[in-house]
Amino acid sequence: MSSPQETHRTFLPEVQALRALAVLVVVAYHLEPRVVPGGFVGVDVFFVISGFLITGHLVREARRNGRIDLPAFWAGRVRRILPAALVAIAAVVVATLALAPVTQWGTIGQQALASVFSVQNWALAADSVDYLAAEEPPTALQHFWSLGAEEQFYLVWPLLVIAALALVRPRARPGRRSGMRDVRRPLLGLCGGVTLASLAYGAWLTSTGDPAAYFVTPARMWELGAGGLLALALAGRADGTVPRLPRPPAVPLARSLLALAGLAAIGCAVLGYDDGTPFPGLAAAVPVLGTMAVILGGRTTGPLGLHRLVEAPAVQWIGAVSYSLYLWHWPILVFFILVDGGEPGPLESLGLLGLGLLAAWAGHHFVETPARHWHPVAHSTARALAAGAVATVLAATFAVVPTVGQRQAAEAQAKAAGLLVAERPTGFGAASIDSGATFASANRQIVPLPAEAAADKPDLGRCVGGPGDATTPECEFGPDGADFTIALVGDSHAVQWWKALEPLARENGWRIVTYLKNSCAFTGAVRTEQQEGKIDCVGANQATLERLVDRGDVDAVLTAGWTGAAFRGDPAAGVAAYWTRLEDAVIPVQAIRDTPRPGRDQRARDCVAAHPQQLDRCGQDRSKAFEDDDWISAGQRLEPRVGLLDFSDRFCTAEFCPAVVGNVLVYRDAHHISDTYMSTLVPAFGHRLAEALRVDGVADEAGV
Repeated sequence: MSSPQETHRTFLPEVQALRALAVLVVVAYHLEPRVVPGGFVGVDVFFVISGFLITGHLVREARRNGRIDLPAFWAGRVRRILPAALVAIAAVVVATLALAPVTQWGTIGQQALASVFSVQNWALAADSVDYLAAEEPPTALQHFWSLGAEEQFYLVWPLLVIAALALVRPRARPGRRSGMRDVRRPLLGLCGGVTLASLAYGAWLTSTGDPAAYFVTPARMWELGAGGLLALALAGRADGTVPRLPRPPAVPLARSLLALAGLAAIGCAVLGYDDGTPFPGLAAAVPVLGTMAVILGGRTTGPLGLHRLVEAPAVQWIGAVSYSLYLWHWPILVFFILVDGGEPGPLESLGLLGLGLLAAWAGHHFVETPARHWHPVAHSTARALAAGAVATVLAATFAVVPTVGQRQAAEAQAKAAGLLVAERPTGFGAASIDSGATFASANRQIVPLPAEAAADKPDLGRCVGGPGDATTPECEFGPDGADFTIALVGDSHAVQWWKALEPLARENGWRIVTYLKNSCAFTGAVRTEQQEGKIDCVGANQATLERLVDRGDVDAVLTAGWTGAAFRGDPAAGVAAYWTRLEDAVIPVQAIRDTPRPGRDQRARDCVAAHPQQLDRCGQDRSKAFEDDDWISAGQRLEPRVGLLDFSDRFCTAEFCPAVVGNVLVYRDAHHISDTYMSTLVPAFGHRLAEALRVDGVADEAGV
């Protein structure tokens, strides 16, 4: 049996130590992921702790009063969470306006608004399943996703306790131990059911490779629920002070071994997991069960006890400021990378850790603690909720400032941009690449506007399949009964050639058939992401191949693919096998060599917006601009009947691949070409394609 001192503890240093461990591994993962590749599981440790403490609080209130005061509960969450979070959001908005290029303002504004209303996890989930949005760099507010998941848990979980109380109210009376026993049964049933359902859903969603599984609350709630079930299992005292910690195991050695085993489980996840681990799913059970084991072990003593480490002042202090450290460390890192232009080295990481700890101390000392004890709201539920509502409205209003600022900046340039596109001066876009001219006229406006470049892409709707789709959509464009039909096949790097192909086909009366699927280059080789369950390409590609052969009306296949993708097999052999099948069926294939990409440290559009007078720093040396594994060219060498269209000279000079050519921004994101620039390639594209396919009547390349 546990001792009276153990039973009546009002503060749990092992929980505070777990907080310290959780935040430190998260910070270490962000600063030096190679050292702690699974440090992201620190968030899961936080979830278990939150579920344990909140459930214990609710159960004690139910025991004391026979009811749950929802407004008071939510007022407590407002005092504890809202002030520090809103201050951090406001600081990020200010830093964005001061340091970030205008191209990033809109995204930060949207995420600030989502963070204010605790729905950042759903915003990121939506972006994660949007193939192109998923490639955007992380923002300074991305870490607010976990706070959103917790806040949503706090909305739902008390309702389960209220439902359990409603089931036993005729028998339960405040302060009666029998009443507590009565309410625990329906609570265990309700909470256990929700937890198991969430676990099953999370495991299923993760197994499908859906990236939204990492963020959405239904796939994460079981982790908080597991902590809640532990609190229910340990609750038993009639006085309602704290859960009984713990009766089994009562032997000090067993408790120490249990805590050590829990700590080892967390450590195995921290060091053994990485970004390729399907997560959360069942893999999250390891850190979750490890955290539960440490809590269940309680205060350990003896030779194997952890009490000296757990109760060390430094550990307890980090646990106390863990919330503020979590809030501040990530924005500090993101803005460092933005200003410095690269990832921090080991010494810089130590400096950023120190800066994060300083910010955590300041946030805890000047924001968190005063806000919780501020007299006007400390003892008044109504005033706390009213203050929270007012602060939320003010923060939401401030959060839209970057979005409005970006829109105003775009509107100020819209007239000049419209004139440039309408008049198209000689040398517009690719027509200036041979001379290396950044601007084609005295109008130094750049189009598309950097702040709007992300949207400068083909709008083919349902005709472009998602990475996880089981099939590739088939779409047809152009006149029925056309004399010439060409199939455009491949991934998003094939999609980007639409703007060059469609005007050509329209002018010449061709019919276009598309088989386009993001993340799925037209090859039989297996992408790494498919083996990890994140995408589905091989079956869809095989079906596309059979369809092309069986159609009987395809005169040529045009294909391209991103050579920066990682494969388990040989993509060159994979494309060569497909091309051989098509060539044997007398369907000629033209493969397009992949396009270059700008520097990897910063999006070209961000660099152009930040350095309008130093545009040379936004491009890339030709020797570094192309991916190392040019499997398209290698595949053509394996199947020489296939033609290879190389437009490198339309993107690069002999030595350099600029980000702006003839007033046109070449790239819309990390490695896709803007539609505007693609439209300036039509003459060159048409001439070379017609020459390769021996098709007459296509515009000459002259003047390009």
